[in-house]
Amino acid sequence: MHAIHYNAVRDEIVVPNQFAQAILTFRASAYGEEPPIRIIQGDLTQLEGSSGVVIDTKHNEVIMENLVFPIDADGNVPPSRTLKYSVTAVDMDNDLYISTSRGSAGFQLRIFDRNSDSDQPLRVISGPKTMLVSSHRIRVHNGWIIVAHDGVQSDNPNNLSFVGIWSVYDEGNVPPRWTYGGPHQMLVKPRGVDVDPKHQTIIVTDKTLNAVLTYYAPEIFREPGTESRRIEGSAPVARKDSPPEPVEAFASI
Repeated sequence: MHAIHYNAVRDEIVVPNQFAQAILTFRASAYGEEPPIRIIQGDLTQLEGSSGVVIDTKHNEVIMENLVFPIDADGNVPPSRTLKYSVTAVDMDNDLYISTSRGSAGFQLRIFDRNSDSDQPLRVISGPKTMLVSSHRIRVHNGWIIVAHDGVQSDNPNNLSFVGIWSVYDEGNVPPRWTYGGPHQMLVKPRGVDVDPKHQTIIVTDKTLNAVLTYYAPEIFREPGTESRRIEGSAPVARKDSPPEPVEAFASI
């Protein structure tokens, strides 16, 4: 399994299973060989082999790619909505969906109105200044798009991996507001990313380092990523009041 989400509202863990073409929900306090309390699976679901899932606790929905289900859906049930694009993250504060796309125009962050049926994004973040090549997981918190950027497209690292932060109101060929762990620093192949609001940190996993790294990022918790903070054409900004190394790094042995 390549993704896991904790639903703090319902105290549940939601996990996709790409081989079973299913979405599994467990009690957060589950222990040992305990079955899921709900399984979305079957031909009516239209689920295929996706390894990512997103939950929206504001609207009580679980989303896998372009398929939207009620959070309490169980069994062989059809989606409540089918979108014209795949959802990578949800901005519940601003009712936005964030999607990623890779094509002739390069890697893009695409921002959609959650309440619209259109396949045309409100804004697109893309271009050489973004340094974006690929991302496996992103999160949205407080109006900030947090991207675990994997600059590695082969077995050879190119030092372009980092965690980058953009506002949901950014648009066009704009650099990240802040970067953590790179470029040209510690991160090699970041895979998962999440936030810890209590400690104002970003948590990122790295496949090559075989580690979980925690970065102190008070900026994204203090001030929302509002439209008034939109910038054009400036260089990426790293933290100035602390060294670029992570606060903590836990590596398996």
